[in-house]
Amino acid sequence: MNDNILDIEHLQVLYKTFDGEFSAVRDVSLTLKPNESIGIIGESGCGKSTLAFSIMRYLAPNAVLDGKIFFKGEDLMLKSEKEMSTYRGNRIAMVFQNPSTSLNPALTIGFQLDEVGIHHQNLSKAKAREATLEALTMMNIGDVKGTVKRYPHQISGGIQQRICIAMAILCKPDLMILDEPTTALDVTTEAVILDSIKALKDSLNMSLIYISHDMGVINKVSEQVVVMYNGEIVERGPKAKIFEHPSHPYTRALINCMPRGGVVKENAKLNTIKGYVRRRGLVETGCPYAERCDSRNETCEALYGMRTISNEHYAACDRAYAEDVEETVKKKRIPKTRVQIQEPTNLLEITDLHKVYGNKRKVFAVNGINVSVQSGSVLGIVGESGCGKSTTGHMVSGLYQPTSGAISFEGYDISLPWNKRNSETLKDIQLIFQNPGRSLNPSHTVEQIIGRPMKRLLSMNSPLERREKIITLLHKVDLGKEYLTKKPNQLSGGEQQRVAIARALSISPRMIVCDEPTSALDVSVQASVLNLLNELQIESQVTYLFISHDLNVINYLSDTIMVMYAGKICEYGKRDEVMNDSHHPYTEALLSAVPEVDPTKQKDPIRLEGQLPDPAKKPKGCPFAGRCHVQVGAICENEYPPMVRLSDTHHYFCHIKPTT
Repeated sequence: MNDNILDIEHLQVLYKTFDGEFSAVRDVSLTLKPNESIGIIGESGCGKSTLAFSIMRYLAPNAVLDGKIFFKGEDLMLKSEKEMSTYRGNRIAMVFQNPSTSLNPALTIGFQLDEVGIHHQNLSKAKAREATLEALTMMNIGDVKGTVKRYPHQISGGIQQRICIAMAILCKPDLMILDEPTTALDVTTEAVILDSIKALKDSLNMSLIYISHDMGVINKVSEQVVVMYNGEIVERGPKAKIFEHPSHPYTRALINCMPRGGVVKENAKLNTIKGYVRRRGLVETGCPYAERCDSRNETCEALYGMRTISNEHYAACDRAYAEDVEETVKKKRIPKTRVQIQEPTNLLEITDLHKVYGNKRKVFAVNGINVSVQSGSVLGIVGESGCGKSTTGHMVSGLYQPTSGAISFEGYDISLPWNKRNSETLKDIQLIFQNPGRSLNPSHTVEQIIGRPMKRLLSMNSPLERREKIITLLHKVDLGKEYLTKKPNQLSGGEQQRVAIARALSISPRMIVCDEPTSALDVSVQASVLNLLNELQIESQVTYLFISHDLNVINYLSDTIMVMYAGKICEYGKRDEVMNDSHHPYTEALLSAVPEVDPTKQKDPIRLEGQLPDPAKKPKGCPFAGRCHVQVGAICENEYPPMVRLSDTHHYFCHIKPTT
């Protein structure tokens, strides 16, 4: 055999279910060299994770595995379960998407990490603890001796994920597989983890397989890109060639779906991929993407097969830029006529808003913010987890009552919990949650879910009248009347979020609080939902409070942007002012950490050392002091920074004045 770390030959994975057999991975072959990194990209259901689990032999009992998987020349398919236990963790390590499910909540961090060294490398307790501290230090975790004494719930999600990676590197494996480890993390945390992964790969001479649906993340850690669709590899090659010259229409569609710098709602509609990834039968042949493809022609079935595009670049199709297909990537959207408001009026006024949780151990979540939101506009609220953006949105929607301060809606004080608000206010302010699956009643049909607020808040008691309006709403969110009788577990994540949007719009609200509604979705579904939110906002003149940690999404949809940190506003202004002329050091750090879709435009992120300030302590000086890369001295820690006004619409809070 050659010196490759991994050789996969004609791998097939099928599952036997009550509905019959279906193919999850079909005829996959790939090679991974020593110290090489491969990024696997594709939508949910494309077989990325199944491929990773196949390498680890972690498949469910109803899975049937066929083909060959050579790891350093040894065929893992021939290994017994006992023999595989010597490979898992020791020579092949895997980091999962959700760190909270990977860590035992009843054991300390140190105990769980020590266990790896004791079990896999036969170390003594003392030596295992030394190895644990060394691994945590390599992951740039500050207080390593304090961290090992804590339990998982006592540390942030970003630190939890770094601990999972530290656990994976304890045995210094030859191959590390990472299954979307940064999907739910902030951009600053994501940047630190991606940098750490790159550094570990070189220092430990590891090979990497990184799974993601985000091309920007793949660009940061991978040299080679593998594009999967419906269990098959449809394109692979160096990342620069994949981005600059995608050959398969699916690769091109994935890249074009992503919101990125310069793409804003006034100029462009995000590209979307029609349809969804469906289960594929065993006897189906031809291109798996054909039914969703804009470039499809009569030869797609007959001539389908992997071919060489150029050196090291292979694709199963070469019609990404077919001349007989209309070019839509750069086509500008012609916006529908907006209802002209005579004079912009402030729909929402937030004045000196505070929220403190707890009695004995207080948590200062929001620490005095002031902001106005104009009717018919979109305010984007961005910041790291724990900055208070969701708490702010939940106080506006009535889920939480402010500790102090005022929230005024159309001149009326609504600083009240939802059950003390009048029906008109309840109707006018709606909420779309981050996880649609958990916000929809699993025992209700789509018709019942959308119809309930219409019955309760609009007193629309006629079932026939409600059904007609629900069907109209479903068409607005690109769903048909056949969805009326479906329940949430019969819908995809994107379809669930569309139902949640239809429910929010069913009573014609004046304002919708969108709490990270696209963060858990594939890029193709995200693009579709963002287009939908934009079109509906234009049609109905509804006002959005759009909360997200993704600056590309905020940039695309927002009219104004509010950057929050530790319960305070750092910077506020119109979208272009904040995105193109940011002044607060924290805003600069956020913008520097955004992954670039174009691999030729990679930038060095500003690394934020340390953690968010302790929310149990009331901030004294600048909350960003201690992590700031341009801190000017003790004044930052002792005095809250003044407001620096750059224009009537743009201001920030910092001791550093703008240079003229």
